[in-house]
Amino acid sequence: MKKILIFAIIILMGINAEAQHWIGVRGGYNNSDITIDMFNYRKTNSYSSVNYGLIYKIYIDKYTGLQAELNNMKRGFSYKENDTVQIRESWELPILGHVRIEFGKFIGFVNGGFYVGYAYKAKHKIKSEISANEISATFNNRDIRFEFGFGFGGGIGFRIAERIELQTEFRYNYGLTYLYKPKYKNERITYIQPISMQVSFGILYKFANRKK
Repeated sequence: MKKILIFAIIILMGINAEAQHWIGVRGGYNNSDITIDMFNYRKTNSYSSVNYGLIYKIYIDKYTGLQAELNNMKRGFSYKENDTVQIRESWELPILGHVRIEFGKFIGFVNGGFYVGYAYKAKHKIKSEISANEISATFNNRDIRFEFGFGFGGGIGFRIAERIELQTEFRYNYGLTYLYKPKYKNERITYIQPISMQVSFGILYKFANRKK
């Protein structure tokens, strides 16, 4: 067991020595909604918001790597027959496989993986009011605050300097955890899961060169 552990450490150190490391910041636009019992028999309206976060990428070779983020996300929805928009704000950690192709200074890439998160704030707003103020709300014992799901997407980047890259990305996220526990065993709505689409823009800095 000790020999296996030492061997794994050596391999990881070798990968790290050959890797490219990028760090950056991102911001974007998020449009979210829900799925209900897979059929959406109740019509809903989506909710739009901005989001922001940090990016870390590591390339283990020229074309493949991993991307991790720490994002602040707001998601929400409203029933069409109801005047209240329900909003949750979360910290999320996506872990994504990353593949890229370079065309001179232009880069094309695709991402895919999963995210985990925790909803730390609840809000609501009234659609019929002119004011866009969001009012703080409280979680109750029906709310499920832990979040888990998968996301995939792709984008393009542009190298503006040897160590600086701009990028834009589209991503689709599908939540695998429910927002609420059913109130009664015979309650018609058995689960509500979040979905969202986001467009983001980021700037990244390379702080370690890949050895040739």
